[in-house]
Parts: sequence; C-alpha cells; structure tokens
Amino acid sequence: MTWTDSFRLAVAGMWANKLRALLTMLGVIIGVGAVIVLVAIGKGASNAVASRIETLGTNVVFVSPTAGTPFSESAISYINQAIPFPVTTIGTMNTASKVSTATTSGGAQVVGTSAAYWKLGALSLAAGHFLTTNEVSQGQHVAVLGANQAISLFSGQNPVGDPLMILGQQFTVVGVLNSVGQGPGASQDNAIFIPITTASPLIGTNQLSEVMVKTGTPNQASLVSDLLTNLYNNRFGSGSMVIASEDQVLQTLQATRATFTALLAGTAAIALLVGGIGIMNIMLVSVTERTREIGIRQALGATREDIILQFLLEAMVISLSGGILGIGLGSGLVVLSPVLFKTPISFSPQSIALSFVFSTAVGLIFGLYPAFKASGLEPIQALRYDG
Repeated sequence: MTWTDSFRLAVAGMWANKLRALLTMLGVIIGVGAVIVLVAIGKGASNAVASRIETLGTNVVFVSPTAGTPFSESAISYINQAIPFPVTTIGTMNTASKVSTATTSGGAQVVGTSAAYWKLGALSLAAGHFLTTNEVSQGQHVAVLGANQAISLFSGQNPVGDPLMILGQQFTVVGVLNSVGQGPGASQDNAIFIPITTASPLIGTNQLSEVMVKTGTPNQASLVSDLLTNLYNNRFGSGSMVIASEDQVLQTLQATRATFTALLAGTAAIALLVGGIGIMNIMLVSVTERTREIGIRQALGATREDIILQFLLEAMVISLSGGILGIGLGSGLVVLSPVLFKTPISFSPQSIALSFVFSTAVGLIFGLYPAFKASGLEPIQALRYDG
C-alpha cells in the first residue's frame, strides 16, 4: 500500500467522524493560537521597552540610592568631581501626587529636575517649551506635562498657559511633551516635570530620587558605572547604590525578554500537550470501533506497517488540521489584539514555524501508541470482534 492510499484512508476515517475530529482538534487549535498570540504580546511589550531605552542611547548611567542611604543635591557635584571627563549630570526628585485643574483631577508622578534633563535627548515637545535655566534658578511654579497627563487633565486640548494644582500649590503649564512610551521605571508620558528648586520645598526634602549621568560614548558610560559603583561602595558600603548604564539595562531586558517569551510559549505548549492526549484518546477509541475493519484489511493482505501508517497518518492529519486552524486563529487575534487589548504586538514568523513543528510532533508522538495497538491486533480475533 502506498503513502497516498494510506493518506486517503486517514482522511476518510477523519471525515467519517467530522464533529468528533473537530472537537479533538480544539486542544491543538487553542494551543497553537495561544503560542502565536502570547509570543507576539511578549515580544511586542519587550520591543516597546527596548525601543524606549534605545531612544536615550546607551551612554546614560542611572544612579539610585537604596533605602537609608543619604543622597542629597550635593551628590551631583560629588559625581561631577569624581568623573575625569566631561559629563552631563541631572538629578531628579520624584513623588506621587494628586493633581487637579478647574474641572478634572487625577494622580501623577511629579518629577523635580533641571533644564539639563532636556539634554538626555529622549524628549520632544508637542507645545510650549521645556523647563528653562531661569525658571529653575528662580524656583518658578511652572510645569511641563507628559502626553498622557495632557490628555487626562485637559482632554487633549493645548494647556499651555493654563493653571494646574500640584500638592496644593498652583503651577502654570508651560509645555507638553510628545509620547515617548514606556521606559525603565515609570513612563514619562504619565509624569509632570517641575523645577527641582521648586520641588524641594514642595516635597519637603533635599534628597534626590535619582541622578542620570550622560557621557559622550557607551564606553565612557561603562567606565562611569564601574567608577561610581566602587566610589559609593567604599563610601557607604556594598549595595548602597543601584548603578546601571542603559547598555546594562538593555542587556538585562534582552535576557529577560528571552526568558519571558520562552515561558509564555511553554505555557501555551501545555494546551498542545492536552490536545495531544485528546488525540491519543480518540484514536484509541477509533481503533476499538474499527477493530473488525482492521481484521478485514489484514485478511486482504495489509501488513503491520500498513496499519501503523494508516492510523499514524490519521492522527497527524487531525493534529496538523488543528495546527493550521490554530495558526489562522492566532494570526487573526494578533491583528485584532492592538484594538481589543490596547497592547503592543510584534508578530513573530518564528512562532508560526514553531506552532507547525509542535502540531506535527503532537500528531506523531500521540498517534504512535494507538497505531501500534491497531497493528498488534490478531486478524482472527479482529474479524470476530462484534463491538
């Protein structure tokens, strides 16, 4: 018997029980669809963060104190004096605050910083201007809104010149930023920037939340990271500061992304495993129901290999059909996900190939036992079966 004949018999056997075959495919359909969608969501989310990190470049170092470590504004001078080449050093004071306008209110991450923050290069203006040197030196009550804050507080209208209440004090909006997306920590789109000289008395502290050091090259950033780690470890003890360059953050993100994507794919693969068990169960039922048919085929000269091939191909046809339907389902959900779930999606052709390989393997592995069981039936007993 040729492969073509075996394939035709396999398709005929599946077609004779269309509803049962479709229900059996569901586990594979769901598993394959889940693999495609979850991998796309995981890749999309991590790509969005990576893109945000890369907008800053890989020559920025973040310095943050751990709890109990003093980190006053004098840290900026200390860092500048410690680094033997020119850098741009920007301190921030961050606090969560309730903010309001005449008609709306909400919460925001208020970031006290200097005009030099603009030199990081990750920001662009939708309206107005960023904090100026004069506004910072004079401690003026001015604010620059992240994109999301402008939408939520002012319904997307141009708020430049409008008043805004922050921590019970009135500020004037002088600028609105374009959306930059999610980066390390809180998104700048949800932040409100005010002069650090205004933030200090407003918050009631002179302790910095973070210092960012921008160097000329990524290699300098790596040197600064090592230098400041040694300096602060010697000054306050190991673990007193969290110091990392953008390059290190990006490398960590890439490693995390690979682990996260593999975890999502592995979770979805469990559904494929369940689908495979369902296929094996149905094929065992099919072998029992078709025992007499198997006996007749053996009596007409079918070899053990012919029987194995017939039932193995039937299991693989069911599994591959489910895989193809699952690829269609997953691809459709990938297209709809940005609209339905408002989440970044990055379609991965590799997940299609992975799903196809998985569905083929599921049919092959879980079809082996029923196929061998069918081929092991004694012809006489099979012909006498009256099930």
